Amino acid sequence: MMKKILLVILTISASFAFNPANAQWCGTLSNCIGNPNTAVGFEIPDSIPCAIQGVHYNNAISFQMYSVFNYLGVHQLDSVTIDTIYNLPCGLCWSLKKASKTYIPGEFGCINVSGTTTDAVGQYNLRMAITAYLSGGGGQGQTIYPGTVDAAGIKIWLRVAASAGSCTSVDTSQHGVDQVAASSCPSGINEVAANVASVNIIPNPISSNAVLSFVAEKSASYSVKITDITGKVISVKEMQANAGVNTSVIERGNLSSGIYLLSLSDGVSSVTRKFSIVE
Repeated sequence: MMKKILLVILTISASFAFNPANAQWCGTLSNCIGNPNTAVGFEIPDSIPCAIQGVHYNNAISFQMYSVFNYLGVHQLDSVTIDTIYNLPCGLCWSLKKASKTYIPGEFGCINVSGTTTDAVGQYNLRMAITAYLSGGGGQGQTIYPGTVDAAGIKIWLRVAASAGSCTSVDTSQHGVDQVAASSCPSGINEVAANVASVNIIPNPISSNAVLSFVAEKSASYSVKITDITGKVISVKEMQANAGVNTSVIERGNLSSGIYLLSLSDGVSSVTRKFSIVE
């Protein structure tokens, strides 16, 4: 019988705190299929392209899923689910191609990281929580601690730099140099907006329709995307905004009660607001 164990991947020293709030899932991405030439594990984990403060970032980290995990012996894997990623710099979120987030051994995939960050310059050791399914019933439910994870070599770093020419190499010798993502992101949903301000949804909660209002720094074309709490895209529409105050109607339509996210983006910066629908 196949048994399930939860492996909380914290690629840090036991004393190094992490911020569990920064784990924003931004939904599935159909073209995130991964590089078929990637060796087992994650591609270039210590030299992923830098995110530049205030500049839109979009990068895919390819992987080939492991077939074994070495914890108190070598265990064969039937599949692995990537549950969440901690310590993403504020403003960034992550995507996979598969809504199930589950991959079998040898399967290629990618983690796509996108958004705009103004978080502190430095290297961020990304920490994944995964659920591993072991074949042969050879495991009990238990947490894998940092030292064991480090020994297994599951480490990914994302760097933030002030400018394109100032990205420094990752220091893999010790975790003491790693940054901790801000505990409270400026917009509250791990995204930041450089070109818009005073973003509001009124009323909130919504029972019928509502109005989105925001102040744009300059005239530009904006996309307004609504997703549910699982990351499923409900609607996307384009609008032309002028410098100054802008408004757009949010139509409830057939949406059921629940929590939703509205993302406003000009393709360079973005901001997300949470809203709820009630009967």
